[in-house]
Amino acid sequence: YVPEFAPFDMYQADYKSGVKLYVKRVFITDDDKELLPAYLRFVRGIIDSEDLPLNVSREILQQNRILSSIKTQSVKKLLSEFKKMAESSKKALAVAEAERTDDQKDAIKKWAQFVSQYNRPLKEGLYTDFANKEDLSELIRFKSTADEGTGENNWTSFADYVQRMKTDQKAIYYITGGDEKNLRASPLLEAYKAKGFEVLIMNDDIDDIVIPMLNKYKDFDLKAVNRAGSDEELGVDKKESEKKEKEFKSVIDKIKNALGEKVKDVVLSKRLSDSPCCIVVDENDPSLQMERMMKAMGQATFGSVKPILEVNADHPIIAKLKDTEDADYIADVSSVLLDQALLVGGAELTDPADFVKRMNKLITR
Repeated sequence: YVPEFAPFDMYQADYKSGVKLYVKRVFITDDDKELLPAYLRFVRGIIDSEDLPLNVSREILQQNRILSSIKTQSVKKLLSEFKKMAESSKKALAVAEAERTDDQKDAIKKWAQFVSQYNRPLKEGLYTDFANKEDLSELIRFKSTADEGTGENNWTSFADYVQRMKTDQKAIYYITGGDEKNLRASPLLEAYKAKGFEVLIMNDDIDDIVIPMLNKYKDFDLKAVNRAGSDEELGVDKKESEKKEKEFKSVIDKIKNALGEKVKDVVLSKRLSDSPCCIVVDENDPSLQMERMMKAMGQATFGSVKPILEVNADHPIIAKLKDTEDADYIADVSSVLLDQALLVGGAELTDPADFVKRMNKLITR
């Protein structure tokens, strides 16, 4: 069975297995993590085998083909039951709220509770259980910019997303970060919302690891909007884009020179409509969230990721830079633009005092 609430030690390396092994109704062990994969460590239950020897040792358990077969079948059974829970909830949600039976209300409540408690460990299975990757990709849930994925108990799946996709849409878009509220307010979403493209909100720390590994859902590529190269479908007029690039080349050069080694590149944005700037990372670089995770895990040698600064040519701040040659003003505005983009992107400033100093200088200018 699955407890209503996650075990207290679920995210500890020395978690206690919840499955007990019996052989011919004789208790053998309740501390063998080989009985189920780690991503199902929240499951509680008993496995009773008629085929294992009574004098089975831990070493034999690790190499025993019978136990391996039991483990495989147990995983398939569990994932099948989780899928049934999801389907029951989906069918119940299709019924008008006033007409739902108590069983249907209970099915919705149970699935919402299951997702809130165990969605993250199921995502780990995408990384560790290749044999069941497709089943797991159907089970994991996300928040979303669509109404169906907004709200405390509202979650959406890849399958639901595909059903709502625009007819000419070629990819599934998502954004990763540490806080759902900040991700929803991200300037990176502006153009996607304007085009009617739904974006999945992925705020679990593990998302930056498992989703790029998944890479595709059926025939659809998974594209992070906070990475360069994910703006191809935004339908920007090529001639107009080239015209703006020529017109604002001097501005881009000014910002590049001012920021120097702080950024990997500065480019005109195709995805911004209201905000002056945003940051993305190169397709081949780890995300800023991944960088924070690695450093938190003690990987001190993990290099700093240099972001790409995208600027909005239609914003008044960028227009002002076009009309000035004041080197100090350009340096102040460029640094503040980068720092505010980093803050909105969930990153920490390396020099907060400098940010405040430059901001105050611009306010009193």
